[in-house]
Amino acid sequence: MSNTIVMFLKFGEETHIRDFYENGTVFINTIEKHRKAEDEFLRGDKYEGASRIINSLPGKLKIPGVEREFNYNKIHLTESYEEVLGNIFSLYCISSHGFDKPEDFRIDKKNKRFGTHCLMVKDNEYFLSAIESALNNRGYQFHHGFVNYYDKNTENKELSLFEKPLEYEYQKEFRIYVENDCLEPIKISIGSLASYSEIHLTEDIMNLSL
Repeated sequence: MSNTIVMFLKFGEETHIRDFYENGTVFINTIEKHRKAEDEFLRGDKYEGASRIINSLPGKLKIPGVEREFNYNKIHLTESYEEVLGNIFSLYCISSHGFDKPEDFRIDKKNKRFGTHCLMVKDNEYFLSAIESALNNRGYQFHHGFVNYYDKNTENKELSLFEKPLEYEYQKEFRIYVENDCLEPIKISIGSLASYSEIHLTEDIMNLSL
């Protein structure tokens, strides 16, 4: 089933949001930057780019060269490449994906940690088309879609770049993943967003209702 996108929001500091609004500057950071940032479930995510997650049931462990067995309650493992190439641009997405009851819609106040200002994008199709055109013009391959959230303490599964732990569910993320052979940020310009977006204080957006 397809999902309906109502609106994109981008939270950030005033300087960056105004640059986005006036000039259409889109800064697409590396996956490695997100993996290594330590900011308490904001932008940083050590599970970013993980290829598999494993949670075992209680059992016994035998270590070669050691005679005794060890009991364990649980083993939690992740598989990942040493470095994960590619870049990610994230947006908060108000949509039919992730909101079971539209009448219960609320923006989690934890999003205030992203910054004091918010860009409200009101023409989603035009906006996405502008980003796609800019990336195509630069020769980049890319994918975009909703992020799905999983319980990292119970799941056993292969992971994609469009999955994140439940701790990040409050971000309601729609992401654009850009393939990149270099561990470098990407910056593109999509032109002014003034005709189809608005700037608001993040505090005011927290009270937004549909």
